[in-house]
Amino acid sequence: MARKLNHYLSWSGCRCRIFNVGRYRREAYASMQQQIGGTETVNGLSQRAQKGSCDANFFDSGNQVAAEIRQMAATMALEDMLRWLDEEDEDEDETSSIVTRQSSGSLNGAPKLNFKRYDRVAIFDATNSTNERRNWILEMCTSPERRGDKPTGVVFVESICDDQELLEENYRYKISNSPDFDGMSKEEALEDLRNRVQKYEEQYETIQDDYLSYIKVFNLSTKLLVNHIYGRMAKELVPALMAWHIGTRPVFLCRPGQTISGITTDGEDYVARNKIDSKDPRFMDMSSRSKRKSFRGDSLGPAGKQFREDLLDFCYDEAHSFMFKRASVRDMADTGTSLTGLAQPEGVVYRGSMEENRSEHREPFPLRIMTSTMPRAIDTANWEDYQFRINQMSNLNPLDKGDFAGMELEEIKKVNPAWYEKLERDPFGTR
Repeated sequence: MARKLNHYLSWSGCRCRIFNVGRYRREAYASMQQQIGGTETVNGLSQRAQKGSCDANFFDSGNQVAAEIRQMAATMALEDMLRWLDEEDEDEDETSSIVTRQSSGSLNGAPKLNFKRYDRVAIFDATNSTNERRNWILEMCTSPERRGDKPTGVVFVESICDDQELLEENYRYKISNSPDFDGMSKEEALEDLRNRVQKYEEQYETIQDDYLSYIKVFNLSTKLLVNHIYGRMAKELVPALMAWHIGTRPVFLCRPGQTISGITTDGEDYVARNKIDSKDPRFMDMSSRSKRKSFRGDSLGPAGKQFREDLLDFCYDEAHSFMFKRASVRDMADTGTSLTGLAQPEGVVYRGSMEENRSEHREPFPLRIMTSTMPRAIDTANWEDYQFRINQMSNLNPLDKGDFAGMELEEIKKVNPAWYEKLERDPFGTR
């Protein structure tokens, strides 16, 4: 969850960084192992010991030595996090928090505008599963005595899961990616992880203090409970957490089908040339609206319609193949959308082979379609056999070239070389 949240917040324009307490804990434990064995025996330590890998006994509440190491690791991570939030450890290679912009206008030699960004978000990635640990985090982040005039807002995200299938999926992901399980067989790693979870459950205390800002996520995103979530950044978390799942889905991108003969479109689907003769007998019986669509290049031609049918066959095969693969690794009869992100079509049971299913029926398949608002794009995905809902999104439309609409880049270069040079220097800022 921490990585997804980091990617989402970074994509939305925030300075975001993860402070993973597990990494600090492994470094501290590896250092302790070396000190116990002596520097001359470092090379003789097992690979797991050198990496600081910890088994389930390390998380036992009765293991006082381990508890001290875990608290030390959490303290180090939190102190590093607060220094980063306060910009005290700014890396030279990172973008400075002082952002300078030069006005794009040329009137009166517009001066540079300087402003400071405060949209830093740190993710304290740890199992903060007790009231004592959460109160300690609040004290460290918000206490006026500790933080002075730099208090830090805190939002707790608690993940609650009692769906056994989801748990098993998360366990498999955990043992495949955590260094704690390096050198273990899959069976050994799963057993150790289950024992660790049991150690956590013995100490676990759910958040009940409604004075705190928190988001509780039940079974991945089946249900969310939100308390005291205010401000732009805190509210950014809610839709992100609602949308996440651990399933995978194929995503396909395609261009609209070829338009009616005589219409030529450019690389961005604008009509570049129109060679249709309005007196052509093919268009005499058309309505005025259909004629306008034809002249704009909005109507699919024979090749475009054939492409539409081939696209339907392709999507059918790919969607059913995907569902069969998922059914081959788990029983999907009772699986909800929280795991796969896809619900089975009613009455369809994925059993046997693709060939067997195809010979019996051609049922609807799970698919979500998004197109631009251009009629030819909508027509390409408008299948008579299956009337899927088409989500029209204007942000999928090609960029408007303004005076250069219909021109290829090479043509623009000849017509206005100065503007083309600006486009090459700054393609996203040139209008």
